[in-house]
Amino acid sequence: MRNLALLAGLLAFLPAFRAFCQTQPILDQNPARIKWFQVSTPRFRVIFPEGFDREALRTANTLQHIYTPVSRTLGREPRPISIVLQNQTAVSNGFVTLTPRRSEFFTTPPQDFTLLGNNDWLDLLAVHEFRHVVQYDKALTGFSRGLYYLFGNNGLSLVSTTVPSWFWEGDAVGTETALTGGGRGRIPAFDVALRTQLLTRGPFSYSKAYLRSYKDFVPNHYVLGYFMTTYLKRHYGAEAWGRILTRTYNVPFQPFRFSWAIRKETGMKVETLYRQTVRELDSLWTGQGTGLPEKSAVTALPTDRNKVFTNYEYPQYLSDGRILAQKSGLAHIDQFVTLGREGGEQKVYVPGFLSESVTLSVAADRLVWTERAFDPRWGLRDYSVMKVYDLRTRQKRQISRQTRLGAPAFSPDGKQIVAVRVLPSNAYNLVLLDGETGRELKTFENPENAFYTAPRFTPDGGAVVVVKRIREGKTIERINVQTGERRDLVPYTGLNLSNPVAHGDYVYFNSPRNGIDNIFAVHVPTGRQYQVTDRQFGAYNATLSPDGREMAFQDFTPAGFRIATQPVDTAAWTPLENVTDRTVAYYQPLIAQEGGHSILDDVPRAKLPVRRYRQWKQLFNPYSWGPLVSSSGEALEVSLASQDLLSTTLANVGYGYDANQNTGRFFANLSYQGWYPVLDATFSSGMRQTAVTINNVRQDPDTTFRDAWRENRFSAGVRLPFNFTRSKYSESLSLGAFVNVTDVSGYGLPVRFYSETGNGTLYDTRYSLTYNRLIKTAPRDVLPRWGQSLSLYFRHTPFRGDYSGRIFTAQAGLLLPGLGRHHGLWLRGGYQQEDLRRTARNYRFPTTLLFPRGFLYQSFEHFVKGSADYRLPILYPDLAFWRLAYLQRIKGNLFFDAGQGVAEGRTRNFYSLGLDLTADFNVLRLLPQLEVGFRTYYLPQTGKVGFEFLVLDIGF
Repeated sequence: MRNLALLAGLLAFLPAFRAFCQTQPILDQNPARIKWFQVSTPRFRVIFPEGFDREALRTANTLQHIYTPVSRTLGREPRPISIVLQNQTAVSNGFVTLTPRRSEFFTTPPQDFTLLGNNDWLDLLAVHEFRHVVQYDKALTGFSRGLYYLFGNNGLSLVSTTVPSWFWEGDAVGTETALTGGGRGRIPAFDVALRTQLLTRGPFSYSKAYLRSYKDFVPNHYVLGYFMTTYLKRHYGAEAWGRILTRTYNVPFQPFRFSWAIRKETGMKVETLYRQTVRELDSLWTGQGTGLPEKSAVTALPTDRNKVFTNYEYPQYLSDGRILAQKSGLAHIDQFVTLGREGGEQKVYVPGFLSESVTLSVAADRLVWTERAFDPRWGLRDYSVMKVYDLRTRQKRQISRQTRLGAPAFSPDGKQIVAVRVLPSNAYNLVLLDGETGRELKTFENPENAFYTAPRFTPDGGAVVVVKRIREGKTIERINVQTGERRDLVPYTGLNLSNPVAHGDYVYFNSPRNGIDNIFAVHVPTGRQYQVTDRQFGAYNATLSPDGREMAFQDFTPAGFRIATQPVDTAAWTPLENVTDRTVAYYQPLIAQEGGHSILDDVPRAKLPVRRYRQWKQLFNPYSWGPLVSSSGEALEVSLASQDLLSTTLANVGYGYDANQNTGRFFANLSYQGWYPVLDATFSSGMRQTAVTINNVRQDPDTTFRDAWRENRFSAGVRLPFNFTRSKYSESLSLGAFVNVTDVSGYGLPVRFYSETGNGTLYDTRYSLTYNRLIKTAPRDVLPRWGQSLSLYFRHTPFRGDYSGRIFTAQAGLLLPGLGRHHGLWLRGGYQQEDLRRTARNYRFPTTLLFPRGFLYQSFEHFVKGSADYRLPILYPDLAFWRLAYLQRIKGNLFFDAGQGVAEGRTRNFYSLGLDLTADFNVLRLLPQLEVGFRTYYLPQTGKVGFEFLVLDIGF
C-alpha cells in the first residue's frame, strides 16, 4: 500500500514538471547596463552590482561566520550556494529557490518596525534565508536524494511540498530570534493578531489556522509556524525537527508523511501539536494579562459598520478636528478615510501600490506618503516616491521621481518634508525636502551610517525626532534642523522602539517595555520615561491634537485596528521604574539551546578578493533534468532545463516520445531577457505519424491510409513587456512579433486537414498586443471592481512559401462593480477574421477567440462575439473534510454569450446562457488554492441543456 501511494504521488506531480519545461515566462531582471562583481568564501559566492562592495564583503563574512550555527540543529551542512544582492529595488525582501538554486537579498531595509526589529537588515536576511538553504538541502535524504539525481532541483522542489509552509517560515523566524539579538519572535506586534484571537474567541481549527480564510482574518503562516516549531523545540529539543525532516524525506510521497514523522518523534499528530501549542500560548498570554493595571479610558472613533476584519491605521489630526487614517481589510483595498467624533466615515482618496512600510503625515491640510513606482521594463528596478494630496482642492501630485524615500513627514507649516533616503550603496541619510517640489534642501550627515526610521518634526519645526539604530541598539535622537546638533533622548536599548512624535516637553513612541506594545513617552528636559497607554493587546503610532490635550493612536481589537483617543494627563502616566515587565519570552529556551548569545556579535572582517562577474560566461546554468511524463501517460520527455543566476537566459533542450504516434522529436527553447526586447527562439525536429480513413462513395469498404513524415519547426521573435502602473490600477502592455517556419517532407496522405501542413514549407509571422488596466483587489473580491483590457492578434503568410493563411482577432473587456460589495460584472467583445479559402495552399491558424459556451468551435470568415458574466461570492464555509480538502469559498457566475459568424455568404447565430458554480479549496492541506466546479448551460435556439465540469485554477 505504501509503495502504491508513493508511485501515485510521483505520477501526480510529473505533469507539472512537463508544463514547466515547456514554458518560458518573462522574469524580472536588472537593467542591462549594470556591471556585476563577486566575492567568494569556501561556502558562498556573493554576486553584487557595481558600487555595493562594502556591503557585499560584510554579507560574505557574515554568511561564512553563521554557516555552522545556523545549520547545526537540522543536521545538514548545505552545499555551496550563490547569493545575489539586489540593490536596484525599494522593496525589502529575500528568498531562496531551487530553480535555479540561489538566494536573493533585496537590500533596502524596511521602515516597518514589526519586520526589522533591532537587527541590521542584511544580517537578518543572512540568518533567515540561509536557514531556508539548510531546510532545502535537508531534502537530500533517502528517497528524496534519488529524486534529485533523477530530476535535479525540480525533484527537491517537488518533495519540499510535502512539508507545510508554516514549518519553512516558522523555523526560520525561530532561528533568527534564537541566534541574534532581535528577530520577529521578540516583537509583540508580530503575534498581536494571534494573541488577540486566542484570548477573545479561542483557536481556529488547524486547517483554518494554516490555510486561512475569506471569512475571518487569520494570522499568516509565519506566525503560526514560529509558535508551532518553537513549541516542539521547547519540549523535545532543538534537534527534533531535523529528525522529523529525515523521516519525512526518506519516503516523501507517503500521504501525510510529515504528520506521521511528527508522531514518531513526539507521539502527537500535527493537529495535536497545533492544539498543544495554542493551549500553552493561551495559558501564557492569559497569565500575562493577570494583574495588569485597569485599562485607561479611551474613546474609539466610530467607523462604518464593518462586518469583517478591518484595520484603521496611522492616525493624523486635521485642522477641523477630524482624524485621517488608512483603511484596509478583507473587504477593502487600501484607502485614506476621515473619521469624525459623531460618526460619518468618509473616503478621501485611494492611493496606488503603497510602499511596504507606510506612514502618513498631515500639515496645512495636505497629506504626504510614499508609493512604489515601477520601471517600465526592468522588474528588479523600482522606486519609492512621495505623493501629496491636498484635502481642500482634492488634487494629488507626485513630488519625487526615481527616489528611494521612506517615512516622509511634513513640517508643521507644510513647507518642508523630512524623510529617510536609502542610496543603492545602502548609505542611509535623513534628508530635508521642499514640501511643494520635493527638491532636496539638506542632507544630514551620518558618518556611522546609522539606520533611521520614522522621523517627525517637533511642533516648532526647529528639530526632528527619529529612531536611530546602530550595533549597540536603538535610541530616539533629536536633531536640530539648522545646526545639525544631535541629542539621544533615551539610552541605547535592545527594545524595539518605533514611531516617535514630539509635543511640548515630551516625545511619544511605541515600546514593548512591559511585554505588550504600548505608547510610552520621554520627558525631554529630564530624560524620565513613562507608560502612557495600557491597552490589553497593543497600542501604536500616537499623534497629538494641535492643542496637545488629546492623543490619538491605533488600538488593536478582535475586529482589527481601531483609532482611539484619550486625554493627555501626565499625572495618570506610569513612571518607567514602576512598569512591570510581563514579556512572554517564548523563545528563551531556544537561546539556551543555541549557545546563549547572538552569533552576530563577533563576525570577522576578513579581506576577500573582489572579481568581475562575467554574465556571458554564466548564461547556461542547468538545474533540472530527467524524464517527464504527460498527464495521460502517452508522452515521455527527457529534457535539461537551464536558467542563469541573474534570470536573463532561460533554455531547455530534450527529446520527446509520443506513444500514440510511435514517434519522437528533438526540441530546444531559448529566451534571452537581458536586453530591452526579450529575444525568443524555439526549434523542434522529428517524425509524425497518423492514419486517415476516407469515405469512398463509389466503393465499399472505406479506405484507410497510414503515413509517416518528418516535421521541422523553427520560431524566432521578440517580446516587449511593459509595466505602466502609476496609480491604484495595475497597468501593463505586452507586444510581440515572431517569424515561424514549418517544413514537412515525406507527407504521402491523399488528403490534408487545413490545420496541418503537408509537403513543403509554411512561412508565417504573428503579431500580438495585450493591454490590461485593473484596479487592485481586496482579498474577498472575485473580480477587480474596475478594469479594461484589449488584445490584438494577427497571423499571416507574407513570405513566399507553399501555404498561405491569415487570421486576425481583436478582443476587449470591461470590468464593472456589481450590486454587492464583492460582485463583479465582466463585459467582453471580440471580432475575428479568417482566410477560409478552400484551396490546396490554404492553411488555417489556431484561434485565440473563445467560442460561445456550450458550442464546439467552428471556423467563419467573419465572427463577432459578445459576452456578459456576473460573478459573486455565495458562501464562506471554512469547512474541512478531514485532511483531504478544506473548502474556503463557493462562488457563482451567471453568463450570457452571443455570436454571429459569416462564411460563404451564410450567416449563423449562436446564443447561450448559463450558471457556473465553483469552489475555492485546498487539497491535502497544500497552500495552493484550486477552483473547480460545474457549469450548466441552455441553448435557446435548440432548447438543449448541457453540463460541464470546470477546472478554472490549479493554484500555480
